[in-house]
Amino acid sequence: MQQQQVEIVSSFMKNMVWGLAAEGILAIIVGVLIFIYPDLLGMLVGALVVIAGIMSIVLAAKLNGYSKIKIDL
Repeated sequence: MQQQQVEIVSSFMKNMVWGLAAEGILAIIVGVLIFIYPDLLGMLVGALVVIAGIMSIVLAAKLNGYSKIKIDL
């Protein structure tokens, strides 16, 4: 039982870290592109928001599976 709990928490943390790292890298790339092409500010920010929203939905769908598991502490 203890090993299963550790595996669940480990998987949860991997999904969280992956999502946050991907959004951070995307934000850095968009920031650099805004400095290079300031005329595209609106389009780049819009793309960042849409992609971050999609990534959040995907991450939420992955993490939703963990809410169905009952863990007695």
